[in-house]
Amino acid sequence: MKCKLVKLERFSGDKASIYSIILNDEQETLFDKFLEENKISYLSETNDILIRLQTIGYKAGAREYFFKLFEGIPGDGLCALYDLPKKNLRLYCIRYGTQIIILGGGGPKTVRTLQQDKKLSDENNLLRQLSALIYKRIVEKEINFINDGLEFQGNIEFKDEEDEK
Repeated sequence: MKCKLVKLERFSGDKASIYSIILNDEQETLFDKFLEENKISYLSETNDILIRLQTIGYKAGAREYFFKLFEGIPGDGLCALYDLPKKNLRLYCIRYGTQIIILGGGGPKTVRTLQQDKKLSDENNLLRQLSALIYKRIVEKEINFINDGLEFQGNIEFKDEEDEK
């Protein structure tokens, strides 16, 4: 996997920092793509998610009640941000306490389990892989938390050869 984390300044405030992912050498983040894919069919839901992100960054932090937790394997921090609990649009992310989240992609969940939807499954698996790489770098002290735990510092670019180690 070749990617880098980028801080989304418009959503990051004094309560939480919000990052997304740029894959390969693309210009858009996964979050930008998520918005583009869903803004027409799910306009009110995407607007609700944007408002939630503002609230997370500037007012409340990444509190558990904003997320559907445990969307990955134990300990990977993978969860889904949703517009409202009874709606179907899901945005997968990695949550680090109440102060940092990394936004990936997602889409409407119209099936019972995400494994039944290839796109959702792929989005979820990508974040699981990234979570494992970030965890390894935190343990090896290549990535640190700074600014009272509000930001990452260090090596936040990932290259293909790391997948082979």
